[in-house]
Parts: sequence; C-alpha cells; structure tokens
Amino acid sequence: MKSFVKGILFIKLLMLTAFPIQAEIISAKSMKEIQAKIEDVLQTQKAEDMLLALDIDMTLTQPDHPAVYYPAIRKYADVYKSILGQLTLEQKDLAVTLTTQMVPQRWVEQETPKIINHIQKEGVKVIALTSSLAGKIKGFQDKMVVLRRNCLQKMGVDFTRTFKKSTKVATFFDFKRYAGGHPMFYHGILSTNGEGAASKGDVLVAFLRHVGVLYESKARKPGYFPKVVILADDKRKHLENVEASLKAYDPSIRFIGIEYEGAYTYAPQDISAEDFERFWKEVAEQANF
Repeated sequence: MKSFVKGILFIKLLMLTAFPIQAEIISAKSMKEIQAKIEDVLQTQKAEDMLLALDIDMTLTQPDHPAVYYPAIRKYADVYKSILGQLTLEQKDLAVTLTTQMVPQRWVEQETPKIINHIQKEGVKVIALTSSLAGKIKGFQDKMVVLRRNCLQKMGVDFTRTFKKSTKVATFFDFKRYAGGHPMFYHGILSTNGEGAASKGDVLVAFLRHVGVLYESKARKPGYFPKVVILADDKRKHLENVEASLKAYDPSIRFIGIEYEGAYTYAPQDISAEDFERFWKEVAEQANF
C-alpha cells in the first residue's frame, strides 16, 4: 500500500516539474460569456479533464429581496457595514447564510439552468462551490448544504451526477470545527462552511485530494486529477485565493478564474434606507440570537 501511494506521489512530482503553472483571471458579465470561455477551452482540452466550480450566491442565484441586491448594498454601504460590523465573524457568516433561507431565491440569469445543463452534457465535471455554512442551524430542518442542494435541484440544476460514482458525501474534518460544522461536499455542492475557518482554495484542494490520490489509494481505482480547473465567482478575492492554493498544490493544473459581474447591476426594485436598515437589523438579530 505504501509503495503504491509513493508511486502516485512520484508521478505527480514529475508532473509538477514538467508543467509550469498556467493561470488567468478574466471577467464575464453573463453566463453566456462563461459558456463561451468553456467552449473555447474545449477546443484543446478533453471535457473529462475539466472541472468547473460555480459559486452559488450572486453568481447562480440571489435572494429575491431589494435589500440584498448589490446596488442597494453599495448605496447603503455605511448602514450595511455598521450593522454587520457589530457581529462576530461567525455571526456574519450566519447572517449571510440566513439570507439564503429567509428569502426566496431566484436565478441571477434565467438562462443559467439551460447553460449549466448544456455544459454538463458536454462531459465537463461541474460542481457548486459556496462559502455559506454547511451545518445545522437551529430552526431549520436540515443541514445548510443539504438545503442548498435541494433548492438548486428544485430550481432545475442537479450537480449530483458529477461525482456520484466515487464521492457523494464527504466531510473534511481536517479543518477546525466552526459554527457547529466542518467543510462538506454533498451531492455536488462543496461548502467551505463559512469564511471564518477555511478558504475556498483550501477546501477545493482538500476535495481534489479526496477524489484524487486518496480515492485512488483506498479504492484501488483511478482517481480524478483535473488538468484544468475553472472557477466562476462574483468575488475576485476567491479567485485569487483558489489560484494560489492550486499553484501550491499542483502547478501542472491550469487555472482559469472568471469574475462574474452579472449581479452587479441587477436592481429591478428600489428600497428606502429605512426598509434596508430594518431588513439587515432583523437578519443580524437572528444571527446574534
């Protein structure tokens, strides 16, 4: 067993020295632009060697409430920062996660399900990667990561198929317990369990180890080692973090970060300063409680 694992690691080491890191971070204003980039990569790369990770909040979906629209948060930035600034980091993570459950969710773009389904049919492995909490929150019937997966499935996107033959559920106990839970992969949804204890880069690398060398050594079957990792996220800091983590983990992986800007201008309904403040105070009170 030890010699088997050492052999895998030796091969990986040779790959690290043979292939320098390839990375790029670009911006996209729509899911169609993301699809076009993937189609472009498919011209030179096999679909099965590509892993597409899609942020959920403000990239795929967003709470359908004017107080959570990006333009409103920017307009009342001082109020927003004042209210959330009184919370601990754990409470902030809880507050952000609560908005995904207290408010009905809508697609940022109505064509998103169709585009994702098309990419999946191309053979690209697609997962969701979210910073929302993964564990159980008092007052809700199940773990957050389970509720997120159920919501997306009801809305027309199913990430379950991606790793259902090798990894359906995995909890990453190497990360310290935070907000009552740990980072977790659940039927295609990879959750960092907040931003207070683990980054998207660290959790994605832990997942790649889990489906790669760890799976191969345990199951005695070929693990999954992507040659290209693409992350679409509305926050550039996550793209830069994943880029750095992948570079440290395996420089042979080509990374493409896509800063999604589709939710930046969406604000079909205005909101007063009073109503904005009232909404976020209610969320903060529940997080504090």
